[in-house]
Amino acid sequence: MNVTPSPRLRPQAPTLSISLPGLVLLTLLFLAGLTLPAQADSIPIPAALAPRLSTASTAQAMADAFLNIPYVDDATVDEHGRFTLFEHPETTLPSPGLNCSGFTLSVSRFLLQKNIPLDAAKADTGGDSGPGSPNGQDWDFGFDLIRNITRDLPRRAILPGGETPDLDAATGQSLRGFPIADTTAWGRIMPRLRPGHVYLASISKPVKTKGYTLLHYHVGLIVPGRDGTFAFYHATPKSGSHRVSLSAPGGVKQLQAQFRDKSPNEKYILLIEAPLAVP
Repeated sequence: MNVTPSPRLRPQAPTLSISLPGLVLLTLLFLAGLTLPAQADSIPIPAALAPRLSTASTAQAMADAFLNIPYVDDATVDEHGRFTLFEHPETTLPSPGLNCSGFTLSVSRFLLQKNIPLDAAKADTGGDSGPGSPNGQDWDFGFDLIRNITRDLPRRAILPGGETPDLDAATGQSLRGFPIADTTAWGRIMPRLRPGHVYLASISKPVKTKGYTLLHYHVGLIVPGRDGTFAFYHATPKSGSHRVSLSAPGGVKQLQAQFRDKSPNEKYILLIEAPLAVP
């Protein structure tokens, strides 16, 4: 934006009476301002993604830059821009790879302009899923991850009934969202997906694995475009990192097909909205 004043609004020399001490003070303030850090974090770009990420100018373009990366169990990008593992961050992967959590975290860093460290991303926020947890270790990992990513941002859960639960007080058992198979619920949700925001998703299901009753086992994110389109981005073992266009005809059915229930309304999806830091 051009904020140069028009000629008739420019201050004339006689009106600018500044003493030498005042001029020195203004100079010091100006120089101090030049050294202030930017409000947004500096996010290291993985070398393998630099050609696409360095030219991405929109949120969808940034998410698209991570497409087609092979699925690797436990793989992520750390706060230094290295492809590594959640459990073994001392490891550097020989080639790019991401699991669903690594994909969601890595894309979110750029969309939110937050260089989230791995330790902060995987923190046991509710103190209920660490070693020895009666619900099983990391049973709510996906739930904690999307809350950790959106922490300190103006965020809210997006639910079909319009409820606004306290995301800090909620647990992975009390707040699961809505059934993925519920097409009516999707019809209520989709008109509320707004450009300028990202929607972090955690998918959960009941399980009978020893020591567990419920797992938040998969995560992804929905990125609306300025043109009214929106897609669900995630990483799966069979397809790697990819997207499903929810705004396209049959898009919701395609996503539902990827997460078919073994019993009615078994799998739920929780969406947390947060404002984008990019166009």
